[in-house]
Amino acid sequence: MPIEPSSSNKKQSTNTLKIVEPAEVSRRMVAGDTFVVNIVAAWCPDCTERQAPHIDGFTQKMNSAEVDVVQVNVQLQKGDFISPEHEQITNLFGGHGYPRTVLIKAGNVKDKDNVEVVTEETLSALASKFIGIVTES
Repeated sequence: MPIEPSSSNKKQSTNTLKIVEPAEVSRRMVAGDTFVVNIVAAWCPDCTERQAPHIDGFTQKMNSAEVDVVQVNVQLQKGDFISPEHEQITNLFGGHGYPRTVLIKAGNVKDKDNVEVVTEETLSALASKFIGIVTES
């Protein structure tokens, strides 16, 4: 059963994973936003087959804490970045290794070493970890 946002939330969550380009991630970081970035590659079976069925549950859990989740596809073919910006964002968040799930808090990278977190259980644990980081002072 999906987690519905409370009507008392300050901002309305959509409970959906947003697919964005690197410029949107950069804009949100400069703005000081708190959000999660899921870096994927189209050729990566861990991204397209193993993580994909469970990422919506992760997104719903993060949205319940008023944290958006965005996804950036950085490569269509192995070793070939879509653009220099896609390569830059990959390097900013720790380099190769997909899928990579990164927490940005108040515009700063807080947790980026989450590679190949693909199962329902590990994504749920990662969401709990991220929510703990977001809610600490």
